[in-house]
Amino acid sequence: MPDDENLPVIETDPYPLLFRTMPDVVTVEQMCTMLGGISTKTGRKLLQSGRIAHFRIGRFYRIPKLSIINYLREVMTPGTPPDNDALQL
Repeated sequence: MPDDENLPVIETDPYPLLFRTMPDVVTVEQMCTMLGGISTKTGRKLLQSGRIAHFRIGRFYRIPKLSIINYLREVMTPGTPPDNDALQL
């Protein structure tokens, strides 16, 4: 009978493992880095279109890391056409 205690734990949802070194709330520039180095202009368009949940402090955007992970889940959902522009609504 195998000993289940010694078996490695396999994470079924890899998204919580992403961005562990990033703070829980990031700036636009950090978000753009997390999304593969997109431009800040594209990053701001994603925020302004409502694709990524965020809040503002004064004139600065602040983005919860969880919002970026949720956006990636949405974009990477099976059945989404691979050539679909992530900025289109």
